[in-house]
Amino acid sequence: MLERKFADLRKSMLASGALPTAWKLTPKERDLFLALLSNDIVTKQMAMLILYGTADRPSHSVDVFMSRIRSKTEDFSVLIETINRTGYRLVDRRVWTKTLKLDAPVEH
Repeated sequence: MLERKFADLRKSMLASGALPTAWKLTPKERDLFLALLSNDIVTKQMAMLILYGTADRPSHSVDVFMSRIRSKTEDFSVLIETINRTGYRLVDRRVWTKTLKLDAPVEH
């Protein structure tokens, strides 16, 4: 079930386009941010699948990645909430999707 969700998440990220270079996100940070854009909530288990391809890693590393993303995007008014014992949520996710023009279909 998680593997299917991860595959679906990867497909949605293909349609994302580029994030602002001023954010200076690493590829893994970018993938995690795109997951926040694509989902109401990104659980720690989902985040570990995105980052490592497995959920068998310490969840603390997810916290570190989120902290880095927050510090790189806070000057741009990006707010990421921690959902206790669950994961993370991007505040104003739909607004950010439109602002970053990430809702356009991808042409192959």
